[in-house]
Amino acid sequence: MATEQDYRSILIPTQPFRRLKIAEYKELGRKKKLFKGEYIRTSAKTIDDPYYFYIDEGQIAATFEQESGGGMPLYWRNAGNAFSAEYNDYASIGRYKARFVATQNTVLFAFTQRQLYELAQQDPDLFYEFIDVCHLSFAQMGHRISNTGHQSSTKRMIMWLQKLCATQKPEPDGTFDIECNLTLNQLSELLAIHITTCTKLIAALESEGVLKRTRSRIRVYDAEKLARYGLEDNPIVY
Repeated sequence: MATEQDYRSILIPTQPFRRLKIAEYKELGRKKKLFKGEYIRTSAKTIDDPYYFYIDEGQIAATFEQESGGGMPLYWRNAGNAFSAEYNDYASIGRYKARFVATQNTVLFAFTQRQLYELAQQDPDLFYEFIDVCHLSFAQMGHRISNTGHQSSTKRMIMWLQKLCATQKPEPDGTFDIECNLTLNQLSELLAIHITTCTKLIAALESEGVLKRTRSRIRVYDAEKLARYGLEDNPIVY
């Protein structure tokens, strides 16, 4: 069963997923260091190409190149977790490439499909862990698309906050105290909202008494009012 930590990690890129068991086998992988902004464009075409990457330090953003040349992040992976590289160039069409970008200085350990298969035979838990990683990536990517696609900036913010509230039980007084250390810049990138708009939306929600944001937490005081906002076309004036 998914935990509160799993759900928060899906919705908040700075929150770590639970540490993986493959860390115990990292010395069998090929070590690779990336400085912030560097990326890997690895596409596994054979079972002996680097395919599964354990993140020992740092953070990776899986991105797709846009017309501007910049990358649109679809999901993030933090230290202690892992991600699969591109397979057979499925994700890269023409000049629009999939890239796995280090958002900070990062240390990776790469495993081939052959290694992963052989390790899973020795330790079956690694197979089920791999499935878990794949589905967490799918969930994070799906919620990112859901939160940003064909939605106004206000609706994006409200939907994201409602999902966060749904990941945990309320306090006895009905409030939701959510661990969240995203900066406003990170939040604007996550929801694809301009930083100025993002700042104004948070300020408006605070002035309406709906929530209070600090550097490490978001406290939602009125989830019912937030839900009503979610049903309106232009719910917040900012």
